[in-house]
Amino acid sequence: MRYAAGLAHLAAVDADFARVLPRLGELPERRLPTGLPGLLRVIVGQQVSVHAARAIWERLQARVAAPADACAWLALDPGALRDCGLSRQKVASVTAVAQAVAGGALDLDALAAAPDDDAVAALVVLRGVGRWTAENYLIFALDRPDLWPAHDLALAEAVRRLRRLPERPGWRALDAQAEAWRPWRGVAARALWRYYALSAQPGWEAL
Repeated sequence: MRYAAGLAHLAAVDADFARVLPRLGELPERRLPTGLPGLLRVIVGQQVSVHAARAIWERLQARVAAPADACAWLALDPGALRDCGLSRQKVASVTAVAQAVAGGALDLDALAAAPDDDAVAALVVLRGVGRWTAENYLIFALDRPDLWPAHDLALAEAVRRLRRLPERPGWRALDAQAEAWRPWRGVAARALWRYYALSAQPGWEAL
């Protein structure tokens, strides 16, 4: 099973994880491409449903012959990007990221080898790229095993359910709780997202 070592660690150090992990099954193989396509795919997914993001991305791919080529994105008219379903803000973000890559200000190959904090810092200076976008790129495109997105609301709700808390913990509390999960906090995030989805389904019995 993928992430077996990380899941074993979580079960060993956290009784709540040990309680729910057997019910989660194998974690879904959720991966994004590395480089420019993966980063733009995360931007497309900002504040929209998974289904809507997938549909928009498919329309964009039909317009861009070489998604890994920043110049191919810059050659598209902003109106064409809007026609694919992007908001004006996301059009500006896609353009800014493509310009940074094309101009050499953002080296996504070098980013892949950078420590987590440095990689996040290099991304959040770009227009429209906040911590959520940067951290999701690192987790799902670069498969960082210890990247912990403490500002993610779904994770906060998952931890609330897992711990049976009366309210969602803030990001500082999430950071503190995740310390025990090192060096597998990214795997913990994947498990918690899975738990969040399953525990919201009808018929799920609280444990």
